[in-house]
Amino acid sequence: MAVYAYKNGVTPLSESTMNPLINLQSFIITYEGTQRDAKTDSGVNENNLSVNNYCCRFTATGTTEVGRIELHIDKDGIGNDLIVQIRSGMNPGAGEDGTLLKEVLIPAEHIPISAAYISIPINLTGLTSGSYYWILARKGGDATNHLDWVGETSQDANYPAYYRAGSSGAWTSNNALHFLVYSGVSGLPRHVQEGVNSLTTIDYESGLPKTIYLYIPPSDGAVGGIRDKMTLTYSSGILTKGDV
Repeated sequence: MAVYAYKNGVTPLSESTMNPLINLQSFIITYEGTQRDAKTDSGVNENNLSVNNYCCRFTATGTTEVGRIELHIDKDGIGNDLIVQIRSGMNPGAGEDGTLLKEVLIPAEHIPISAAYISIPINLTGLTSGSYYWILARKGGDATNHLDWVGETSQDANYPAYYRAGSSGAWTSNNALHFLVYSGVSGLPRHVQEGVNSLTTIDYESGLPKTIYLYIPPSDGAVGGIRDKMTLTYSSGILTKGDV
């Protein structure tokens, strides 16, 4: 059952709206996991997501599932929502986008100003170990408020990347993009998904939860909804308060 945020003129006060807020909800916990593939380096080249869509290839090394990924993202202005897809069977140079396996939205409000690796829950199972898959970040924002996918100033044949301004047609080869791919249940919990579309994300500092993010979309799309951020404070390692 989905859980939606209220929105003026859209959300009725009805049984189907109110009861999910107090019912038990199915949930998925995504842990830090084990790194399965990555392209990281010292490059600081910014690839503007208001101009192009970008994609890069990874390998499901020794795993048939992906719990989460991390993308190296920089925010300009107030940024824009980060919409990420996982696809199979892509052939970007030929304009073949393959099959969409998963799409996830991370609110702009949850992305820091300075470039950082952003954790994104994927929770995909049934993959083929050793096979190629693709991460695609969708175009969005404008010249002032947008996200940049950070990467290198040169291409890497082992981690091909591409860009495309439109929604169809052939993609153009791009310099390598920074990412990490994780799977498995190990380490600290990073994400909790409840009722299909409610997403809680936890960032840590010195092994303790430092920031908690909550995103619940409204029922008519991704715009608006609950986009909360809470910063936790400790005294001698004991949690004392949370500020929103």
